[in-house]
Amino acid sequence: MKSKILTAALGLLLFADCATAANPISLVDETLTYDVMYKWGFINKVAGYATMTLRNDGDLYQAAVFAENAPWANKIYMLRDTLYTTMTKNGFYPVSYTYIAHENGKYKKDVLHFRHDGNTFYADAVRYKRKATGGPMTTSTIQLEAQGMTVDMLSSFFYLRTLDFDNMSVGQNVVVNIFSGSKKEKLKITYKGKQDVSLNGRSFPAYYINFTFTRKGVESSQPISGWISMDGQRIPLKVEGSLPVGKVRAIYTGPNP
Repeated sequence: MKSKILTAALGLLLFADCATAANPISLVDETLTYDVMYKWGFINKVAGYATMTLRNDGDLYQAAVFAENAPWANKIYMLRDTLYTTMTKNGFYPVSYTYIAHENGKYKKDVLHFRHDGNTFYADAVRYKRKATGGPMTTSTIQLEAQGMTVDMLSSFFYLRTLDFDNMSVGQNVVVNIFSGSKKEKLKITYKGKQDVSLNGRSFPAYYINFTFTRKGVESSQPISGWISMDGQRIPLKVEGSLPVGKVRAIYTGPNP
């Protein structure tokens, strides 16, 4: 659950169905930064940092995210996560995706190569895994398949920013398939309307959404909330979710070109 919220904080997850079709846009090169806050009782402090980049590359976009703990949190749970995605500019279809995690001596690397034939999406996935520092590395492979638009955890963030929220009704649900290194899931997103978000003493108008992960028809996470700016950049301003103990929030800290 912890990794789901962190990854969701870095890549808000959405696909538009026919009622909320994506608008054709061109994203500019950018670097976005976030503080990851942990709250439990009287504790409310920065537990980590995340940086997301996007670069234009011909007919493709190249994007990456790097997330790490704040120094004090390393004593509780060492975390270093990196995500890479390559996606098409036309349709925001994922081409390749890599997820690398270093967590408390454990290592995991997922590499996915995507393709689609009409409305059927496939990915050849390879997972490299080491359970402890100095331990043996294992490798496993799997082919994933799904009907309907399919994304990875990071490319979905950019697809989200093309949605026509103003023409969505409050309570409307949206669904997308998402592939990781060993499984496929669905995301159910509910548009909750418009809401102001306070960041660093300033108030920003935002689109408010809730979303959950579902695997084999069973929800695999509690609902996660997100707020997306209403300006032309459509930047995720805040993401919030619950852990078994406490809550975690990702807060946008501004552009850093």
